Amino acid sequence: MNRIVMLTIATLLLSACDGGVPKDAQKTADALTGDAKSAAADNPICKLFTPGELEAYSGAPLNSGTNAGTGLACQWTVKVGEGDVMVTIAPARYAETPSLADGFRKVPGIGTDGYVVKEMGGWAAGAVNGKDYVKVSISETNATDVKAIALLKETLARHR
Repeated sequence: MNRIVMLTIATLLLSACDGGVPKDAQKTADALTGDAKSAAADNPICKLFTPGELEAYSGAPLNSGTNAGTGLACQWTVKVGEGDVMVTIAPARYAETPSLADGFRKVPGIGTDGYVVKEMGGWAAGAVNGKDYVKVSISETNATDVKAIALLKETLARHR
């Protein structure tokens, strides 16, 4: 009997508190995605390039950068249609080498373990540079391996 009374009271108390849960959940989600208010403007990766500078790689006009990858990346989406350019800078311990993926090839002379690979309708290139793993991707119909490598080189030059 005491268990039933306690369970009923607990249920009533929890149902009365439901207004705070969505706000807390949204705050947590924003913190995890890096999309807290003004976070994109504060993300140093989003400051590396303007949309206009990246259009040379995407071949299409781009929107302003937004946070991605829990704030370890910035994504510029195309203004019309589908596609994007993304730059990710993470600790080197998170480096990936997708050597079994279609189109993978090593690219010597770009950081440590530089590579280029087909990825999600476009191309990606990545390398370890000191304590950082830097990866760029261009997902757009005009994407090429040459453009992905060029964007990686420029990103490495700007991120020192």
